[in-house]
Amino acid sequence: MNADLLPEERASADALVMTAWLTAAQRAQYAPSLRAGHHAEEFVQRLADERRVVLEEGADPVADELESAAEAEQRARQLPLRIVEGLLLVVAAGCVVPIVLQGVREGGPSADLAQQAMPWGIAVLLVAIAAAVVGSVATRRRDRHLLNWAVSRPGQLGRGLPLRRPLQGVSAGPAVLQSLGPALLVGAGVLAIVAGAALLLITLMLGNNSENGALAPWLLGGGAAALVVSVLAVYVRSRRLLRVTRRARAAAWIGPTAVQEEPRTI
Repeated sequence: MNADLLPEERASADALVMTAWLTAAQRAQYAPSLRAGHHAEEFVQRLADERRVVLEEGADPVADELESAAEAEQRARQLPLRIVEGLLLVVAAGCVVPIVLQGVREGGPSADLAQQAMPWGIAVLLVAIAAAVVGSVATRRRDRHLLNWAVSRPGQLGRGLPLRRPLQGVSAGPAVLQSLGPALLVGAGVLAIVAGAALLLITLMLGNNSENGALAPWLLGGGAAALVVSVLAVYVRSRRLLRVTRRARAAAWIGPTAVQEEPRTI
C-alpha cells in the first residue's frame, strides 16, 4: 500500500494515520519538537513535512537510536498477559476434545450431538474470546509504550520506529479467533440448522408438540444468526487488516542512507 505514492503524498498519508493513532497526550508531548500548536491540522502538516524530508533526503545517523529502541522494546514486553493468553488457549483446545469425541461416537450431525456439543462449543467460544481480549490488550499496551518512547525523542516519528518486532503485531489469541472464529461459526451454524431442520421434520411427521419441536425454531434461528455473524467477522477482519497495514507503513523506519564508497584508483 502507498508503494507508488510520491514522497509528499506518502508523507501526508503517514502523518494522518500517525496523528489519528497517537493519543492527545502523546501529540502534546511531541508537538514542541514539530513547533506545532494545539490544533490537530497543524500537527498533521508539521509531521508530514518532517516525514517528507526523511523520505526525500534520508535520515541522519543517530548514535543511540537502535540501542534505545531495543531497550524500549524489551521494557514493553507484556509477559504476564502473554502467559495468561497461552493458558486460555490451552483451555480452549481442551474444550474442543469432548466435541470431537462426541462427533466420532455419533457418526455425523444429529439433534443429540447438537445438544451435547452446545455447552462445550459455548465454552470454547468464550475462552477463545477471553484469550483474544487478553492478547489484544497486551498488544495495545506494548504499542502504547513504544509510541511513548517515540514521542519522547524529537524527530523519531518522521524517521519511524526501528523495531525488531513491528507494531500492531498479532498474538496467538487474536490470530486464532480471527482465523478459526468464522470457520467455527459456520460449522456451528450449519450443525444447528441441520439439527433444527431434522427436529422440525420429525415434529411435522409425528404431529406432536414435544420439547424437541419447540427447540427446532431456536436451532434454526441460532444457526442463521451464526452464519450472519461469521460474515460480519470476516468484514471486520478485513477492515482491521487495512488499518494495520496503514499504521505499519506510517511507523516504518527510514534508516540512514548508506554512503556509497568511491571507486578506488589504482
